Amino acid sequence: METNYKLSFIESLKKLGIEDFEERIFYSNSKGELFHCYDYIDIANNINEQKKGAFRQWFLAVIEFAEKNWERPESVFQHISRFLSEELNQNKP
Repeated sequence: METNYKLSFIESLKKLGIEDFEERIFYSNSKGELFHCYDYIDIANNINEQKKGAFRQWFLAVIEFAEKNWERPESVFQHISRFLSEELNQNKP
């Protein structure tokens, strides 16, 4: 079976500049599901290298919001792809 994934999970986190969140992302699902890890691979495979710093700043802001406002902030890592999609759609001209 061939996939479109060019990077591993850890390589993806490094490309996105968020490798320091590896464990938090990996263990964020209370049921042990790991489907959300593919989202980070998809994002890394599609992000422009110049956007890497902007992604990290945005990512940190999303985490900070969840830590202040969510009952279980660790689950934010499972929704990053959806939040990013919503953010990009809001900023379309």
